Amino acid sequence: MIFIVCFVIAAATIDVVTSLLLLSDLPTPSFIVDTQALRRHVGPPVTGDKKDATIYAPSIRCPKNDLVLRPSPIRRDDFPPSSEEDSVTIDCDFQFADGQPAMGYLHSSVVRAREDAVAGEDDPLSTFLAEVDLDPALCGGDARLVLGLNNHHVGGYYWARSAGAGSSMEAPGVWFGGDGDRNGSDGNVPAKTERGFLRWINEDGPTACNSNDGKRSEWVNFLRKEDTVQFVPGDGQNTLLHFRKRFGEQSDAGKHDEASIRVFGISSQGRPMGSEPEVV
Repeated sequence: MIFIVCFVIAAATIDVVTSLLLLSDLPTPSFIVDTQALRRHVGPPVTGDKKDATIYAPSIRCPKNDLVLRPSPIRRDDFPPSSEEDSVTIDCDFQFADGQPAMGYLHSSVVRAREDAVAGEDDPLSTFLAEVDLDPALCGGDARLVLGLNNHHVGGYYWARSAGAGSSMEAPGVWFGGDGDRNGSDGNVPAKTERGFLRWINEDGPTACNSNDGKRSEWVNFLRKEDTVQFVPGDGQNTLLHFRKRFGEQSDAGKHDEASIRVFGISSQGRPMGSEPEVV
């Protein structure tokens, strides 16, 4: 599912996709909407063999900035036809609460890992974990690395824990940020710097940043180039606005191509426990 990002109702322009599309197939960075968490937020649960598009994937309005996400299912045979008049629009602020599954994630790829660190450029090397393709400006510098939706560095036990609320469980002791001022000249539009970094807050790494089970952040040591990771933004509504400004291609008339914003819906419904979620 691709969400059309707009300030007014926009028509879907995505062609039907018949093959299975997984989270790892998506471009990075992108904004991910967990449709199962969203459905639990708005209720009631979907029943029967056919998904009710107006419940499974309602249109989403961000009350802070009136941004509207209108779903465009990539496999439309899974959804009954519906008109704009029949569609449901719900307000969602994408606020994260401890113990609850996040509804919005930032999906990012590792550009350089610890083994790729360069002395003099990435000092102190003892804290360097990775460079990622998520520009901190896209989330106002406020996002936390989490266990994630497709983490292959953890065993089956942690895969099970990553289902539901566990996928948004923070990796403690890991700092995410950039190298310098990330704000635009007008104080609102983010600068296009495109460099994000993961570092240990303490030079002793997971030993000093231990959690109750000692493993929630240790996996970050083993990240490799082209791995994907997820973050939970501190302000999902502002982040969506920044994605629109950054990735919305503009026409000659100065209007945004809303289908290019990189906002996607995913679901683990019907998938084996611990497997990668499907793009719906």
